[in-house]
Amino acid sequence: MRSVKLIPQNRTGLFPEHNGVAPIKYECRATIPAVEALRAAGATVEPLAPPSVGYTITLGAKMPTGIVAVHVGHGIGLRMGNEPAFPVEHEDYWAQVSFTPCPKCGAPVVWYEAGYVTGYRVCSQPPHHHSIAK
Repeated sequence: MRSVKLIPQNRTGLFPEHNGVAPIKYECRATIPAVEALRAAGATVEPLAPPSVGYTITLGAKMPTGIVAVHVGHGIGLRMGNEPAFPVEHEDYWAQVSFTPCPKCGAPVVWYEAGYVTGYRVCSQPPHHHSIAK
């Protein structure tokens, strides 16, 4: 898995038309250690209703380190870096970016580009640090 490096852009804040960052939610599969790490960092993790498999994850104020986000089947799979790979996982660089903490404060980051600066992210907690994925 290629490692993700978020490079701080030495900017903060949101565009005036954005009134904060809404709760960040994902539907994905996850191992128990990944679920425990997310919950310890303040995330809400709820099982999907059957027959679906996986979880609805609402990220908290911090993103735990060590999460590996990969493509599994038709979605995202989460595991810890010290766990074995899923049997059918494929590298998903952009999913990994979404599960990499802000390099300044450790908060989750969200997509914040207008289609011309690939990889631009802003963290979800004030003062909303800007970074770019390399």
